[in-house]
Amino acid sequence: MGIIPSAKELLDLAIKHKLKANVNELHTETFKLMIEFRTKYYEEKVDKFLSKLNIDDRIRKMLKEKMLEPIEANGVVYSNFMEEASRRVSQTFQVISGSLAELCAERELIHVGLIENKHYAKRRERTDITLYHPNIDNAKSKHRVEVKNVKLRERATRGLIFDGDSLFGFFDSSKEFTRSNIEVIDDLCSKTRGFCYMPPSTLAKLSYRGKRLKPNTLFAEDMLNFVKTGKVG
Repeated sequence: MGIIPSAKELLDLAIKHKLKANVNELHTETFKLMIEFRTKYYEEKVDKFLSKLNIDDRIRKMLKEKMLEPIEANGVVYSNFMEEASRRVSQTFQVISGSLAELCAERELIHVGLIENKHYAKRRERTDITLYHPNIDNAKSKHRVEVKNVKLRERATRGLIFDGDSLFGFFDSSKEFTRSNIEVIDDLCSKTRGFCYMPPSTLAKLSYRGKRLKPNTLFAEDMLNFVKTGKVG
């Protein structure tokens, strides 16, 4: 196990903690665990450093609090000065975060009975997950799914243009889903007969929902329907 457990290890821990969690609760738990491991890592580093100093306990406690305070550098907020100094930890965090989103999406497919390399494949067709109707060996049609984590950003819509037919994510900011962004998503997904799947809590905050936004809790059933019929939803 590295500084932070792998995405698979975090997912397994989250499942143990919340066995009956839905996909959004599970993703929240994995993210919470990742934050906890990161916090523990930095605390251990600070404690080890301060233990070597011959100082009063009160001063040691004050130093620890200061060393672990969040800081901002070049417009970016870091959990503490060590994170800003250590690109390796930050990069690891980002990579695992993205992998967790993919694993959570895949787990939904497995729950409805879909099998990897039979009904779906990962990292093919220039996208994250590709579904096949009726199966990968005798595919009459395919549906590509771009998986994103918590931020929409321009990369998400660009992925729909080039590498995906549907978009699945754990988007946590309704402000990213402006009317113009939703109209772009509607246009792209209408052409591919796909949808943008997002957390119900974020979807509920939107005053304008367009025609191609769906709760991500419906993702697996829609993909199962595609595998069976060749149509999403």
